[in-house]
Amino acid sequence: MELENFKELWNKDTGHGSPEISLEKQKEIHSPLEMLKVNMQTEFWLMIITLPLLLTGVPLASADSNIKTISIFVTILTVAVIIYFYSRFLKLYKLLGKNSINTNYDLFNLRTQLLISKEIYISYYIAYIPLGFLLSLIKINFHFDREYNLAIFGISLLITLLLITFIIKYWIYYMYGRYIDDVVRLVDELNGIEVSPKPEKKMTWFERSQRFFMNKMGIKGNILNTVIWFVSMYFLIILLLTIILLIIIIVGAKFDFLDIGSLQRALNKLN
Repeated sequence: MELENFKELWNKDTGHGSPEISLEKQKEIHSPLEMLKVNMQTEFWLMIITLPLLLTGVPLASADSNIKTISIFVTILTVAVIIYFYSRFLKLYKLLGKNSINTNYDLFNLRTQLLISKEIYISYYIAYIPLGFLLSLIKINFHFDREYNLAIFGISLLITLLLITFIIKYWIYYMYGRYIDDVVRLVDELNGIEVSPKPEKKMTWFERSQRFFMNKMGIKGNILNTVIWFVSMYFLIILLLTIILLIIIIVGAKFDFLDIGSLQRALNKLN
């Protein structure tokens, strides 16, 4: 069905002649596109700031030469994934910077690139699951025979999975997904393709604060709102995971499931 819609869009435009899209509709499409561009700029600079924090999780200073070699390869692989993704990221940003969306060919190309980029974006974060798995193995020096190493490995991997799940479910939607959906819906409507009514959703706290800051500061307000929520959710997730781990340790020690001394020695070996 989706393929037929693409064919219909393609066949409607010859790429020549006068613009088919009214200026009013072009402005309506430009609104979510501008928000996409602003959020892409924001994420890029957040990545520049947080990348050193990401790489500090790789034990490059390990005394074990094998671990150090593997860590170097993991770092190179991580940087390669980032470079590949942000090269596509830059390509999409340049596409959004073009003002020529006055024909069906332009709309078709824009719609297709946005949907493809969304899937690449999701794949980019899913690619961190095997990297997180490998980093979790490095943390325990690939030894499962030591006491509590399996638990430490499992907790490290669980933290990685939870962070990636959160990013895919919420970050992608609020930063890009809802604006991409708006553009796709507008393009389909302009070409007479039947679309389902836009569901009415209650405004989230993120959207409320976004509207407040944008009313006060414009685009800079949107950037500020994104940074505040990014930092707040990062520390909130770390805090929640810390509380959960403390509860597990306290309950385990109380009912003799865990030996605090052995656990402390296992953690000391990781440092």
